[in-house]
Amino acid sequence: AIGRLRQGRGVLQAYKIENGATRPLGARPYRLNPGQDAAWPPVERAYGGAVETPGQRALEVAFLILKLLVPVLLLLTLLLAVYLYADAVIAAGPLSGLARGVTITIADLVLPGCWTIVHLTNRRYGPTCAFAQLAAGVFLAALIALINPGDIDHWLPPLPALTWRAVLAFFAAFGIANFVAIVAFDAARGPRWWSAPLAASAVAAFVFSGLYFPLAFGDAPRSALVHFLLYLAEGVALLAPYYLLRPAMRPLNGMNGF
Repeated sequence: AIGRLRQGRGVLQAYKIENGATRPLGARPYRLNPGQDAAWPPVERAYGGAVETPGQRALEVAFLILKLLVPVLLLLTLLLAVYLYADAVIAAGPLSGLARGVTITIADLVLPGCWTIVHLTNRRYGPTCAFAQLAAGVFLAALIALINPGDIDHWLPPLPALTWRAVLAFFAAFGIANFVAIVAFDAARGPRWWSAPLAASAVAAFVFSGLYFPLAFGDAPRSALVHFLLYLAEGVALLAPYYLLRPAMRPLNGMNGF
């Protein structure tokens, strides 16, 4: 086809080649409209549908906040429990031989529950919402821990004596560990219901233990190892409530039903 421009009009000419002969098939005039022809997709629509208005975007954000309200509150509650019971020492139990000189607290028993809450959100809504839940929960918990007003004892039990280094190391290690765990959970989705939560819990336990104890207390390989084994065992035990909650947290469309 050959196109010719003449006085703002474009004439598209098509030719048919048959047995070595070329014959014109006719011309079809088309008036150029630079304002629309120069933009793709057209300004009135976007790929896959109409352009979203600011009001529609605001509704989407409000809907996201609403559906994540309960998961974020659950995660925040468990994080506050970890903070409040950080100095409630308990016996090491089966790990007593390996854990000689290592402190284990109630907070260590609560911490893997935070990962399970994120796993369930990831199962139901996918990694994007799980990241949003993690960011909101960590931000709110850090805000409460950092504000720490002088009269906080009037509405909370006495708080543990944690150093700034330990608090900052905890939130850094917790955020990174769960970020990696969310990716691992999404990658391990499959017909075996336990593969994704087990892989994510193992990754979270490894990354958190490997980061938190060196950052908070310096060189602490024994503490990191003992807590990794403890968190890994708890992750296996938490597969039971995860299994029971699966019917109530069925994945949405597009996540293969896992």
